[in-house]
Amino acid sequence: MDDVGERQALGLIKTFLGITDVRKRQRILDLAEQLAGGTTSVTAESGVHDASTVEEHGDTSGRIK
Repeated sequence: MDDVGERQALGLIKTFLGITDVRKRQRILDLAEQLAGGTTSVTAESGVHDASTVEEHGDTSGRIK
């Protein structure tokens, strides 16, 4: 990983850790795994496999277009 990639990763981690809503953090993890081509996570709250995306929930507030 180069310096730019490391700075991006650290910025992403710092921002992610600042999100206090557990559901939002889980949705972000699920989406990141989908974008990376991996499998989705099991939600920490219910233990239910959740492959839904932000678009499916209709919650697009704060999205960069």
